[in-house]
Amino acid sequence: MSERGRSTSPRPLQNVNTDVDMDLAKDGAEKEMPDAKVIIVNNLTRNVVETHLRTVFGFYGEIVKLDLPLFAKSGQNRGKAALEFSNPSGAHTAVSHMNGGQLDGSILKVELSELPVRSRSPRSRSSRSRSPRPPPRRNGRDRGRKRSFSRLSYSFQITSQQIPQEG
Repeated sequence: MSERGRSTSPRPLQNVNTDVDMDLAKDGAEKEMPDAKVIIVNNLTRNVVETHLRTVFGFYGEIVKLDLPLFAKSGQNRGKAALEFSNPSGAHTAVSHMNGGQLDGSILKVELSELPVRSRSPRSRSSRSRSPRPPPRRNGRDRGRKRSFSRLSYSFQITSQQIPQEG
């Protein structure tokens, strides 16, 4: 055997019967915002979608609204979400159990909020979009339709001149 000693195992908690998560939640946020129904979930991985959040957090109460902002180009989430529960007890329970918990391998930061969850419909996103841009111009001129039309008319003129006319 090796002469080096083995590392010691971590020591167990002093009072194993208490729930550490519940004690932490009662210290701060629950006293400050007793009527809060909204929670903010930070540090989400890009793989998490709305159904994941509804499944995991729906265990703690009925979710009324859910806002998961997405990047426009990639369609992936921005790493945070806001969930509104039907009652404050569901929100407080979700914070106490999921703050510091893992979802898709990432440790979550879950906190209460008094801000309302914004509700967005697919139509409101499209109405806010920019007007379509024209294609870029190259070398100071448009290389699109004009060039192809001039080729067609030029070849048509040549073809009509080469055809012998009867009569």
